[in-house]
Amino acid sequence: MRDLNALESFVVAAETLNFSVAAELRNTVQSAISAHVKKLEDELGCVLLTRGRGLPMSLTPEGEAFVVYARRILGLSDEAVKAVRGARSSRRIRLGTTVTLAMSVVTQALRQFAQAEPGVQIHVQCERSDALLALLDAGEIDIAFMMDQGRRPGRDFVESTALVWAGVAEFAMTSAQDVPLVFLTDGRDLRGYAFEALDRAGRTGFLAHLSPHPIGVRAFVLAGLAITVMPQTAVVPPLVDLGSKLALPRLRDVALSLYYDPKRAGQDITLFSTAIHDQLAKEV
Repeated sequence: MRDLNALESFVVAAETLNFSVAAELRNTVQSAISAHVKKLEDELGCVLLTRGRGLPMSLTPEGEAFVVYARRILGLSDEAVKAVRGARSSRRIRLGTTVTLAMSVVTQALRQFAQAEPGVQIHVQCERSDALLALLDAGEIDIAFMMDQGRRPGRDFVESTALVWAGVAEFAMTSAQDVPLVFLTDGRDLRGYAFEALDRAGRTGFLAHLSPHPIGVRAFVLAGLAITVMPQTAVVPPLVDLGSKLALPRLRDVALSLYYDPKRAGQDITLFSTAIHDQLAKEV
């Protein structure tokens, strides 16, 4: 989800509920606003705004959930630009991690590290776990923090964490109902762990929704349309662990690992690694 122009068009359209007004506010044409919204809907695999001849425009539940994150992304983008333009420090850490970890563990680690080393710039790049080590090898990031892909040189630590059934607190279903699930389109590992646990417990689950992007998965979960599987340490409000409430079976543990190139490592990278590990240790 890298098209900030499309995100801006969607946010304005969501606030005005009128493509013509949104186009005027964005100094563009109505067809451009419509194309931007359609592009986002295609990427997320869901409808964000209902519209049609003679019908008032409105946000779908997925749209209501997604607009919160869209505003946050645009806000972070503005902050990032201001930070880079006003940066005076030559010390920098380029962190590669997943969207899920960036919105949970990494947030707290950033706060801890900034209190100790306020003069260090931190660049955060979000990618899938299986792409991060390649970026590290290519020298495009300094640290890779992710779900473990198998031990290799450069691993600073590995921490085991339980997988849990994540959703919103108001999500409800009976033990007789099939479990509606949402995952990344290519999220085969977590999907397999979920169905393995349900089969073991004699429960039935089904893929209610899919999305190619983690924010799309969150949109379905926040809309209360399905639940998903996440590392326990990554479940932060408004998401909760629904395992006990829904009497769902225990899931397996997974490993979260941090890698960096020892040849490029300095005190800042070591301290940041410690900050992330400290946050993981709090969950144990």
